[in-house]
Amino acid sequence: MNVPKTWRSVNISLAVTKRDIDAASVSETLGLGGTPSGDGGVVHSGPYWWSYTYEERPGGDHGVLVAALVEQVRARLDRVEALRMAGHAVEVAVAGTVETNAEFRLAPRDIGALASLGLPVSCTSLTIAQEPEEDPLDWLDG
Repeated sequence: MNVPKTWRSVNISLAVTKRDIDAASVSETLGLGGTPSGDGGVVHSGPYWWSYTYEERPGGDHGVLVAALVEQVRARLDRVEALRMAGHAVEVAVAGTVETNAEFRLAPRDIGALASLGLPVSCTSLTIAQEPEEDPLDWLDG
């Protein structure tokens, strides 16, 4: 039996961007501090961006990450809207390390939970550095 490849090192984040972002102000507005929460969420920031991130644990279920993020964001939708009104771009960002033909699957309930937030969702696939990429057409019979 051929087991499909899946994304690895998946993280799901509430991502906030703005040219002159004040990360401390975003944390304060959302009520999400810089230390890990009891449920595993962690704040990260850099120039022009801020995120509240749940990272995959070995053998973890992506649905658990989605549920944890949705729970935190749903309780703060009014605060998220305040950031948007102040000119911030806000989205749910999904990222993970992939190989050619790797799959990322979410159950319909998880997709519905993300959709209920009314925020854009982006997916970013990262490749392993220094590892040659497979031919994306290798599945074709030659």
